Amino acid sequence: MGYFDEQQRIVDYVTRDGMIIELTQNKDNLKSNYQVLETYADSSQLAIKYPGYKTTRAKCDYCVYLVDEDEDGEHPISHVEIMTDLYNKTTMQNYKHMKQYIEDVATIGRDINIDISLLSAFEYGFSFEVLTDLMFYIAIQEDINYPEERFQGRKMCFYRYLEAIYCKVHTNHQIEEAINKAVAYGYIPRNWNDVGELYNIVSRIKR
Repeated sequence: MGYFDEQQRIVDYVTRDGMIIELTQNKDNLKSNYQVLETYADSSQLAIKYPGYKTTRAKCDYCVYLVDEDEDGEHPISHVEIMTDLYNKTTMQNYKHMKQYIEDVATIGRDINIDISLLSAFEYGFSFEVLTDLMFYIAIQEDINYPEERFQGRKMCFYRYLEAIYCKVHTNHQIEEAINKAVAYGYIPRNWNDVGELYNIVSRIKR
């Protein structure tokens, strides 16, 4: 499934009788609903909890979790955790393929294949299937939360992912800079202007 179809599936989960499941006045139902989206070969699962704190009458925010009963149970996933995993997987030799991988998830979705040159990179950290799904479902969350054109929706998280791998093989920016942008609150961080065509593909996404 691509972004549009999967977003519709999630909207179906977070509505009841055609209405968004809203937060109660005292927010005692925050993340009280649970839905498994994917189950993997090792029995771990990707799930969402909703409604999240950004929920309004027009949109239902959710939080993405990895669930592994043999490890640490439910684990909420952040942009920074994804950035760190991408950074650790990137080398000078595979950088171009990692960049293509991120761009493919940003533009196509989760129905992509791993490039053979990246097989060794996924021997540690998140698997290819899990990392792809994490980026995909968090991207849908961003498109739901920030649908207006003046906001960036999923573009913003993919800009940060690209910056993370860029920092692994270039010296003009550090990963800490990208992480600080990922956790920025209340404003849209500016993209770097000295990174060549890093953002070009993602910037062309039409939502």
